[in-house]
Amino acid sequence: MRKAAPGETTDRNFDDPVISIGTLADKVGLSVSAVRKYESQGLLIPHRGPSGRRLFSQEDVDRVRYIQHLIRGLGLNIEGIRRMQALLPCWSIFPCEKKTRNGCEAYKVNSQPCWTVKGKSCAPQGNECRKCVVYRFGTLCTEHIKRLVYDQITLNDSSMAIRELMRQKKY
Repeated sequence: MRKAAPGETTDRNFDDPVISIGTLADKVGLSVSAVRKYESQGLLIPHRGPSGRRLFSQEDVDRVRYIQHLIRGLGLNIEGIRRMQALLPCWSIFPCEKKTRNGCEAYKVNSQPCWTVKGKSCAPQGNECRKCVVYRFGTLCTEHIKRLVYDQITLNDSSMAIRELMRQKKY
């Protein structure tokens, strides 16, 4: 079995890409074009099969349901969700050197989540955004961004703060 890259989670069953875009849309009550919009806006990263076909996992289904909760339940729009996700401190979750962090495009751009920014420092290290803990669990933190930032400061550890939010989150 391949060893996980830094920041990569290894939960294979929940993240196995076996669901087509049409099935995902049916499961969450959206149109296929709405799912594609989530993808084009950077809220969803599909797995691509050898033929280029989009495949999704059960984790993606849950992610889309949570995005719907943020939109319908809390009144956010896609831009609002994206900007909140842009606040997630990926540079703090990964042990980035100050020089690396300051040169990283994801650190400089505050209007997009790190996984939508090209030329970021973690990509050459072999970290695939779809498997990264910031992408996989970051959406769940958007509703509690103040708490995440507070916990990050008081705990001095972003990954611990995200784990604490995940432990308490029920949706």
